[in-house]
Amino acid sequence: MITNSSTLPNLAERAAGEAAMARLADRLTAMAPPPMNLTPTDIVRPAFTPSPALSASAAIARRAHERARRSRSIIGMSVDSFISACSFVPYALVALGLRLIMARLFFLDGQTRVDGLRLSFNPLDYGNVDFLRGFDFSVVLPMQVNAQTFTAFSVQYPPIPVPPVLAAYLVSYAEFILPIMLVIGLGTRFAALGRLIMTAMISYFVLPHALFTTHIFWAAILMVLISRGPGQISVDHIIRKLARR
Repeated sequence: MITNSSTLPNLAERAAGEAAMARLADRLTAMAPPPMNLTPTDIVRPAFTPSPALSASAAIARRAHERARRSRSIIGMSVDSFISACSFVPYALVALGLRLIMARLFFLDGQTRVDGLRLSFNPLDYGNVDFLRGFDFSVVLPMQVNAQTFTAFSVQYPPIPVPPVLAAYLVSYAEFILPIMLVIGLGTRFAALGRLIMTAMISYFVLPHALFTTHIFWAAILMVLISRGPGQISVDHIIRKLARR
């Protein structure tokens, strides 16, 4: 192997430099302090001492939060108590009252449209019952539609898109049958829907000015019966219980 004489000094200088760097590294390592094995408990953190102003603000905030919580609790308890008191009124009684109101309203109107046998029942004939004084429960069986009804549908209600004679028969017998269904709670939703359709026809074709004075209240009551049903005091409820057995 032939080595150039000029490269020998360079190699010697490089080796001497590496040896000097190694000795320097050893000296620095010997001078460094030994490592400390610290545990988390050995680390002492400086304690934070809040200022008096911050402590007072925190106390005020806590008292305000406590008062607000108590206030909400009182209001919530009052509202819950009121709702619980209202829930003592069963829907069965509410539905019965609504059914009787609508039945009486349309039944009395239907009685003026028909002629027939009159059945009368006066409670005073069976005893002196003071709180029933003035009540005369009489019913006209719809044997036929009277002439005034045909005249009214021919002259007073011409905009109705139904032939006058057919409309007179439909309204007269519907105002006799549907109220009875509402009273006993038989087919209540169908009866209420029929009355709602009749109310809409009256409001649109006959008495549009009475929509927001009378008809809207009829419609609201009828929609409650359609939505919630007749309640437990009804023939519908008895039929439903028998069908589930």
